[in-house]
Amino acid sequence: MVQPHVRTVLGQIPQDELGFVDAHSHTWIDVVEGAGPDAPHLNDEETILAGLEAYSNAGGCAIVDCQPGYCGRNGIKLARYADLSGVNIVACTGFHRRQYYGSEPGPWKMSAQEACDFFLDEIKNGLCETRSTHRVVWPGFIKIAAEKTLAESPKALFEAAAIACRVTGLAIEMHTERGADLESFLAFFLGRKVSPSRLVFCHVDKRPDFGLHRELAGDGVLLEYDTFFRPYYQPEDHVWPLLNQMIQAGLGSSVALATDMASENMWQQLGPAAFITEIGGRLRNEGIDPITLQQLLGGNIVGRLAITDE
Repeated sequence: MVQPHVRTVLGQIPQDELGFVDAHSHTWIDVVEGAGPDAPHLNDEETILAGLEAYSNAGGCAIVDCQPGYCGRNGIKLARYADLSGVNIVACTGFHRRQYYGSEPGPWKMSAQEACDFFLDEIKNGLCETRSTHRVVWPGFIKIAAEKTLAESPKALFEAAAIACRVTGLAIEMHTERGADLESFLAFFLGRKVSPSRLVFCHVDKRPDFGLHRELAGDGVLLEYDTFFRPYYQPEDHVWPLLNQMIQAGLGSSVALATDMASENMWQQLGPAAFITEIGGRLRNEGIDPITLQQLLGGNIVGRLAITDE
């Protein structure tokens, strides 16, 4: 019997061997010619390697990298840094918001069927940019990006992701616009027979509505929180109280914590180790029990990423 495992850039890792895992971040983003002015890039090799080594030394095991192809993903770099640092990196197929693409729009020029075929091809045959190298890298999940409403979001690409998820069992991590219209997005996927156990809704702590989060948790969706180091979102007033409410309500198994470090400034000033030393350290100091702590800092996201078949 095949044991549950997570697809990382260096191969399959058994689920029970993955400890602390940042559920949503970035470890490399190429500069994309022609992309919008707010398109991020992360390509300072010295800073990235030092940050990953510090993360590993702090006890970090893996990072979920949420940059899809054609908008800055570089599977060759991801494999290199995983190899050098000892940190497992989980790459993705899928798509991001349109403004992060340049002259090559990738999936954005495709029909639903074409996009589905593209996602499935990367899942089966590896990330496009790695196929001519000595180390082919496979994605471990499907990243998608929502707009403020379901109506404004790219329906064809959502349909493609839903099919790819059903066919492969790989989880979907969905970028949300500050948690907007979550109810409609869940209804969309339920209508396509995508199990909530395959869904991770990201950045939802930007909409700190405990009642809504409790309902989504009850539906089976994993909720990703990542504004701990973003003063604009007032973490002391929003994400920390929300997280404590979820824990006290017995819903710690429905939350995955992350840092979403998509800028060189964040890597230079904090680095990925802050996920463990700052977020994890505060939770320990607050007396969060070890089981809940492990769930929040890795167990929950690993449970969504794990698959049992090839």
